[in-house]
Amino acid sequence: MKFEEAELSTPIRKAINERGFIDLTPVQQQVMPLLLMGKDVMAYAPTGTGKTLAFLIPVLNSLINQRGNHKTKALILSPTRELALQIGDEIRQLSSFSSLRYAILIGGDSVEDQLIQTDEGVDIIVGTPGRVQHLQSQRLIDLRSIEWLIIDEGDRMLDMGFIGTIRKIVRDLPRKRRSALFSATVKDDTKKLAKEILYRPATVSLIEEKQDLSLISQFVYYVDNPNKLNLLIHLLKENMVEKALIFVRTRQDAEKLSRQLNDAGFKSDALHGDKIQADRSDAFKGFISGKTDILVSTDLAARGIDVPDLKFIFNYDIPNEPQTYIHRIGRTGRAGKKGTAISLCNNAELRFLKPIKKLVGVKNISIIEKHLFSYAPRERKREE
Repeated sequence: MKFEEAELSTPIRKAINERGFIDLTPVQQQVMPLLLMGKDVMAYAPTGTGKTLAFLIPVLNSLINQRGNHKTKALILSPTRELALQIGDEIRQLSSFSSLRYAILIGGDSVEDQLIQTDEGVDIIVGTPGRVQHLQSQRLIDLRSIEWLIIDEGDRMLDMGFIGTIRKIVRDLPRKRRSALFSATVKDDTKKLAKEILYRPATVSLIEEKQDLSLISQFVYYVDNPNKLNLLIHLLKENMVEKALIFVRTRQDAEKLSRQLNDAGFKSDALHGDKIQADRSDAFKGFISGKTDILVSTDLAARGIDVPDLKFIFNYDIPNEPQTYIHRIGRTGRAGKKGTAISLCNNAELRFLKPIKKLVGVKNISIIEKHLFSYAPRERKREE
């Protein structure tokens, strides 16, 4: 199905054409018609499948067709500030031919500066649960006119302990509304949340079969933190790595490591949520085209990245969730081709490594005992 076949308002259609979108992704084909018809939706869809547009287009299309003042009629909750900023950037582009207004309310930024966005009224609020609930409880935002509730990355919301906060937010919303919950995994607690906030939802599931990790050679190097960079550079050179995706924990780490690798003679760029969409696109295109050899990325910024024939994945920082490790290394070893995943683990990260080994199987991860920067973690005996 093509976007031009969907019954959308002229402003949305113009924005879509300007972005160059032609074909709907599978999740968009299934979710958009349901939301446009006014149905609640529980959608299970992997990251990077186009789900953001799947809920934004129906929401914006509905609001554009309305007249009147800028009362807040849509609330979109995301687990992290990075994802909220990405959603906000999509709204900016999709609403460019309309008068819709939006605000981004996220933790870590000044409350006063964020409230300035809402002074003259906004149609849409995108926010993290903690900040939205705080402002809601202080009556600094008015959610009594909400017609749309979208909860993105619902499984991650629950993993981060936001269930109580979400319930407080939803409790004060109008009961008559359209709602959608998106999750990258099928979990019992996500189903329970769906029963609480959705009304007779249609269920859409595009969860792919579990990837075969047998084609991915997994290695872990114990290294003390001061020598992580030195070991990474050594491994890149020793393995004659032509292209690699390197994962770090924060956007600051992405920028710092990318600069350090450039100083070491590599062609590197950083990918994270603080970059505007155009810069993120340029970074990814540069990596695909060969302009850069190394892309240093946070997990959220890398969602949706699919690099053909990518042979090396590096975990510069060990993820604190085992499933995140699977998502990371799953970007190599595709289409029947072999891949390599190398993780650098310091003493503090041993507690993250243990559940990863349990998930993928201890025998499937090779621990490299001796290397140029050999290091024996103090807690290793306890970890083993």
